[in-house]
Order: sequence, then C-alpha cells, then structure tokens
Amino acid sequence: MENVNTKYYYKGKSSLYKFSEEWELNSYEFDIIKRIVRCRHKDSFEEDLKKTKDVIDIYLKEHGK
Repeated sequence: MENVNTKYYYKGKSSLYKFSEEWELNSYEFDIIKRIVRCRHKDSFEEDLKKTKDVIDIYLKEHGK
C-alpha cells in the first residue's frame, strides 16, 4: 500500500472511514466518533470535545425534525 501523508492524530489499525462504512454511520455519527477518537492525540483536547458537544446538539436538533 502506498504511504499516505496524514496527521499524527489519524492513527489506528484501520481507517475511521472504513469503520464508518462498515457500521453505516451517517455524517453526524462519523464526525462525533472521529472527534472523540482523535482528541487525546491532538493539542486541543478540550476544544475538540466542546466541538463534539456542538455536533451532538446539532444532530439532536436535526434528528428531531
């Protein structure tokens, strides 16, 4: 497999994109999981979790329609 230039916080045995496809996640679910998985590996832990809360609130609002 060809080397792909990715950030250090995108790591793991499989890509989150593959995981997302296998679990048939929608865009909200994918974004929430992506942010939670990588927040510990970035220098913006608290900021990423706050953004995750925002996405969850938007998802709840949109899903309720």
